[in-house]
Parts: sequence; C-alpha cells; structure tokens
Amino acid sequence: MTPSFKSHLVCFLLAASFVSTVQANHGQASSPQQSSAPYRKQLAHQFRIHGLNRFSGPQKELLREWLKMGVGYTRNTLGVYPRRLELYVYPRPSNQPVPWAHTRRDAQESIHFYVDTRFDLTDFINDWTIYHELAHLSIPYVGESYAWFSEGFASYMQYQIMAQNKVLKDSLKQAYNTKIAPHLSLFDVIDTPANVASKLMDNRNFPAAYWGGAYFFVLAERQLRAKHQLTLVELIAKYQTAGRLTDDSVHALVRSWDELINDTLFVDLLNRFTQDPARDIYPAHFN
Repeated sequence: MTPSFKSHLVCFLLAASFVSTVQANHGQASSPQQSSAPYRKQLAHQFRIHGLNRFSGPQKELLREWLKMGVGYTRNTLGVYPRRLELYVYPRPSNQPVPWAHTRRDAQESIHFYVDTRFDLTDFINDWTIYHELAHLSIPYVGESYAWFSEGFASYMQYQIMAQNKVLKDSLKQAYNTKIAPHLSLFDVIDTPANVASKLMDNRNFPAAYWGGAYFFVLAERQLRAKHQLTLVELIAKYQTAGRLTDDSVHALVRSWDELINDTLFVDLLNRFTQDPARDIYPAHFN
C-alpha cells in the first residue's frame, strides 16, 4: 500500500477486546432537517461509537460531530439503513485526518476508523473516507471475487454523498474524470473487466481496481436515468427495505435492484463485466 492511498479492505478480524461504547446523541447537525430534536433522536439510534476512551474531551466531541454528520449525510443520500452502525475509532498520527479505515463484515458489521484529531472538523468532513466506508454497508457482502464490484460501488458513492451534501469541491463529472481517466488504458484489453480489476487488486494497484470498478456504476447510472428516470442513489435508498438484509451474494443483489425497476439492467450489466472484453466496454477517454 502506498502512503498516498488508503486501503479499504473487507476483513473478518475480531473486534477490539476493550472498547467504550457511547450513544451518539450529542451536538447538532448542519442542515435544517437535522436541526430538529426528533431527527437528532432518531439519528442517535442509527449508530454507536466505540473507542472514545482513547481520546481527550475535545477530541471526543470532534469525533462525535464528524461521525454524526457523516452518518447524516449518507442517510440523506442512500436512505436509512436497516441495521444500526457500529463505528470504532483509533488514534493514528498522520498527515491527513483519516489515514486508514476498513469495514468488517462479521455478524455485527462495523467500520473502523484510524484518525488524527490534530485536524479540525472541516478537514474531517471534507475527507472522503467516511462516505466510502458507510456506502459499503448500504449493500451486503458480495465475496472476495467481487471485491472490484463492492469497492467500485463505494468509490462511486463517496462522491454522490459528498455532492448531494455540498461537500464535493468539483462537479461530479470532474471528480469521476480525475479518478477514472488515468486508469482507462489498463482496461484496453481482451480480458473481462472483472478479471482485470481482480488482477489489479492482486498486484495492490487499488486505485485502478477501485475506479475501474466504479465505471460499472457510471454506466448503470446512465441507463437508469435514460430508461427509468431514476438515479442510482434513489434506487439504493429503496433497496434498504427491499433485500438489504436478505441478499447474500452479488447475484441476489443485482436481481433485487432489477426487481425494483422491473428490468434486467443490472443482471445484464454484470454479465457484460464478467464475460465481455474490457476494451468493448471502457472508452479510451472518460466522457
């Protein structure tokens, strides 16, 4: 892993043996909707914070506010998750607010953030990590062989969440172009996109694998809008109560999405990414 790229790996490690659990019901969010007392109370039951005993009083308040806003922004975009989020924080000196984070897909499902509290709240809010990791938990675990799919999904969604909540500095098109365009030449091959992305991950070229996988969702978004006048985030919000807790594979997941739109859009697209040459799917230039 290069220092400039944060590794977001799905794993099955045991949780820390000693954590402090704090009900996340402190502070106020920034939007008018979030400023209401009923909303704050409802949001508090959406997540718990573990590990605050490792931080001082002001650091605790900083982390509470950041996590609350991150969950609120994600909820505004992808809907209310059917399961409470378990969020763990650990101190990690670095040159960025969140140098590393990962999602654990065990029975509890949790996200673990390594943070440097020398940075201020604005730095934390503008960092994409929390939105990426929270996006992971809007869909089920799809298996290691489809890591390109889940990481592509989370990468695509991090900017959707940031844009909808006015955190993203660039336009969505500019943001995706910056991340996807540098890797397009790697997909100008006869191998399938799924195989190309998996090999890139094996070689620890995570940016190329993640953003190559994100192109799946660029195409899905375009088709959804053209055929169904629906955005992908709107579909994911509906999915939270229509399969999220029962789907246990990528095939079940895309079938559930297709059922919501009465189409075979996602099944067909997944078949293309696992069967067709990548050069027939990826453009030479992002557009």
